[in-house]
Order: sequence, then C-alpha cells, then structure tokens
Amino acid sequence: MNKTSSLEAYNVLYVEDNFDIKEEVEFFLEPMVKTFYGGNNGEEGLALFKEHRPDIIITDIQMPKMNGLQMIEQIREIDATVPIVITTAFNESEYLIKAINLQVDGYLMKPLNLKELIFRLVKIIEPIELKKQLINKNSELEEINTNLDEIARNKTKELEYFYKHDPLTGLFNFMELAHDIEKDEYSHLLLLDISNFSVINKQYGKDFSNLILKSVSVALAKHVTQSSKLFKVESDRFVFLMKEKDSKMVEHFCKQLISFFDTEAIEVEGVEISMRFSMGISNIDGKIYPLVDAEYALEISKEFGSRYYYFYDDSIDSVQKSKDAIKWLNATKQMIEEDKIEPYYQAIQDVGTGEIIKYEVLARGNYQGEIIAPYLFLSSAERLGLMGSITRMMINKSFAYFEDKKVSFSINLTQRDLLDNELIGFLEDRAQRYNMDPSRVTFEILENVTVSAHHTTILAMLETLKKVGFEIAIDDFGIENSSFSRLLEIDFNYLKIDGIFIKKLEHSEKDRTIVCGIVGLAKALGIKTIAEFVENEKIYENLVACGVDMAQGYYIGKPGPKVI
Repeated sequence: MNKTSSLEAYNVLYVEDNFDIKEEVEFFLEPMVKTFYGGNNGEEGLALFKEHRPDIIITDIQMPKMNGLQMIEQIREIDATVPIVITTAFNESEYLIKAINLQVDGYLMKPLNLKELIFRLVKIIEPIELKKQLINKNSELEEINTNLDEIARNKTKELEYFYKHDPLTGLFNFMELAHDIEKDEYSHLLLLDISNFSVINKQYGKDFSNLILKSVSVALAKHVTQSSKLFKVESDRFVFLMKEKDSKMVEHFCKQLISFFDTEAIEVEGVEISMRFSMGISNIDGKIYPLVDAEYALEISKEFGSRYYYFYDDSIDSVQKSKDAIKWLNATKQMIEEDKIEPYYQAIQDVGTGEIIKYEVLARGNYQGEIIAPYLFLSSAERLGLMGSITRMMINKSFAYFEDKKVSFSINLTQRDLLDNELIGFLEDRAQRYNMDPSRVTFEILENVTVSAHHTTILAMLETLKKVGFEIAIDDFGIENSSFSRLLEIDFNYLKIDGIFIKKLEHSEKDRTIVCGIVGLAKALGIKTIAEFVENEKIYENLVACGVDMAQGYYIGKPGPKVI
C-alpha cells in the first residue's frame, strides 16, 4: 500500500498562526487525510479538539492567545494517548524538555519539509495500523500456514504493484517516476496541474473529486505513445516523460492535450466537468531534479492562466527570484540557529544641544563572514515565523551591550512580538539580569500595527510596557493609515517622522509644510519628534527650523557595531 494512502482513514488537526505556512500545509495534507481541521492559535486548536476529537494533532509552539505547549497540556488532561507532533522554528531546550514531559510523539523543525511531515505521520500510525492488521489477519493464519509459498509470491507481486502504482488511478507513481528519470531514457518532463482543482474539491467533495481524478487519468492515458509514459504524482498533478528530444514535438504534444480537453468534458456520474491544465516543461538531459525545474516552469505558466505551457529557463527573473528566496529562507534559519544576527547601532542626536542622546538598535546578518542587510533576511524570518527569535536576540544583546553605558536606546517590535504573552516576562528578566532601568529603553512600533485586527490586545500590551517603565515610539508616522486620533489613544513618548517626508525636505515646500505640521501637533500633545533619513546639512537646517527635537541619519552617523 502507498504510504500516504494509509492516512486517508485519519482525522488530522493542524494548529499554526503563520498564514502562509498553514495554507501550504493544508493544501498539501488535506487531500491525503480523511478530515483536515485547521486552527490559528492554541485556543482555536483546543476548541476544535474538544469538538471533533481528531486522531492526530500537529501544532506550532509559539502562537498568540495560547501557545502550543499550553494547548497540549489541556489536551493531555482530556486524552493522554492522542498522537501529537510539534513544529518549531528554533531549538530551545526548555521548550523541548517540556514537550517531552507532555509525551509528544515527535517534533519537526521549520521550514517544514512536507515529505518529512508525511513520513512522521506515517510512522505515528504504523503501530495503530499494525494492530488493526493483526486483528484482521488472525483468521487468515491457518490458510497462510498451509500454502505459504503461494501466498508469499502473491503478496510480493501485490507489494511490487503498489510500490510502483498510484492506488487511486492505477497509474505509475512518484517512485516509478524517479526510477525512470535515473534510467536516462527520456529527454523531457511535462508536469500537468489541474486548474482550480481545490475549488472542485470543495464544491463536489473529496470522494467525487477522486472519481474526477480517475476519469482524468483515463483521458490522459489515451495520449500515451510508445515514446511517452504517464505518471500520477501528488494531489491533482500528472507527469508525462517523453523521449522526444525536439522541443517542437513536445510543444505539439502540449497543444494536442489542450485541444482535446477544450472539446472533451470529463463525465462523472452524469455530471460534465470541463478540465483545464497548466503545464511546466523541463529538459531532463542528465539533471538530478528535472521535476523541480518543471515546478518553476509550472508556476510561470499559471501566471498566464489555464491552458498554458511553459519551458523552464533558468535565466528568467522570476525563476532566479524564487531560487534566491529559497536560498535566503535557509540562510536566515542558519543565521538564527547559529546566533549570527547582530545588533548595529545608529546615533540619534538632540537637535537643541547637538548631543548624541540615544541609539536605534538595527539587525544585521553575519552570513559566511559577510554583513548582510536586513531586507535580505527579515522577510524570510517572517515567513518562517522567526521574527520573535530575532527580536529576542536584539533585546538580549543590546541590553548586555548598553549595561555599562549611560545613553538610552530603542528596539523595534513587530505585531507578532506585541501578541506574545511571554514578552513582558522576558523583558523583566533581561532588565533584572543586566541591571537595566526600563526608562532607558524605547520600543518602536509601526503605526499600522495599532489598527490591526488585534487592536485591543496590542493597546493593552503597550499600556503594560508603559507601566513597567519602558518608553514607546510610533515609527514611520505619516505614510500608512495615519490617524492623529491614535496619538491621543496611545500615550506615546516619541513620534518618528517617516523618511519619505525628510529626503526631499530641502527642495519640497509641501514636505516642509507636512513636517512642520506634524511637529506642531506633536508639541501640542507633549510628544517628542525624531526625524529619520537626515542625509545632509540642508535637511538638518530645515528640521531645526521646523522645531524637530531629534535627528537620525547618515548626516548624524551611520549604523555600526559599536556606539560613537
């Protein structure tokens, strides 16, 4: 039996607050299991468990409202045996020890390797399946003992068949595809993806969708020639291996497929359904992973819509960007695991006195001995759910660095940080460890965070930070969702005017009017202003004329690993 097919009898609960990761796992896993339940945090996960009692639980650790370990504790009080797999983006011993004490059945590191996830789930259900098989097979033992050789031969043939074939369609499967690619008999790989199959799946249901896949496989099989071979791979995807070396012949084959499905609908139980495909084509030519190249080509073909095919070309910008994105996902994870995210410090000057009174802590990556700008790894950290880890690194390292210095400093907090219930405890612990007066520390937040869906929770966290003694600055004020009423709603200490108004200050009367207006309002409310991106003396002089309290930018000082 195909490994993944054994999952079809199980209900799975997946709890993850990162939308991109959750959507990817759901898309991959839902077709393989009986029922898939998805929760966005520990509270939702616990409620779904109580309502549906799933057979297997997969959960992230760090989540808002209730983290994964807290959810597991409550689930274990209800059911001490349900299999649980945790996913984590970092390797902190206290979490892993607690997870072991809660008797979880395994853990996976982010970014998730989907094949590894399936392997882990299959391993979890193996003893369950074995128990079922032992019960069902007891009645067959006598027959097996009397004719063992014949049964063994039949079972061997059966196993060989399922090893090479997809159990739903009967077509050759991924294992056979990998084997045939290695034989070096084929020149091109054509990857077909049914357009909008997820919509079909939701509209008609899994059972009916499986019947559709069977009918599609029969229709595709009609196009197999002596020089081609058809395979069913994951979900709604099929592969043709083709011996034709001439790309024009392959293109002609793609056009034939498109034309056929344009005129022939798939009929399932009296329902006619039009099928459309996107197609990605790669040249095999001794490549180790031609299917990966076909995936890139498929994604480009999807940009044109259904009924398109595209030949892989590694010089295309979108392909390079995709490969770069994967590179920086892995590099970011490596830098975080190896503690290679370093704080750099940029001076902030008091315009009235000319004195450097504080520094902003900025993250830089140290990758293979080279200092990396944040734009290369911060978006990857966000996708991996690791921004919280970077924030904690910056807090820990900057608290230690400024412990014996007199100046104040500021650190950026993200929305995810402000939804972390353990943030206050962590800050209080570090403040005590490094003998840090909280009033020396300013936390900078983007203004759009205050109008997010978690508005109430974030405001409460900001109030708690203020009560502990920390100061708060609203960053990049003026460019997105700006609302002066927010300045009254939240007791900010500083307002940082976005650089978009500062860069052209010496040439733009409009920008000067805006900056002077923001400064005037802030002064009326008792809030100090900081101008970012102060690049030259002319800009600085205009800011002085507007009455800005503090200035930050290359004219004052560039970010560096040490303070001035």
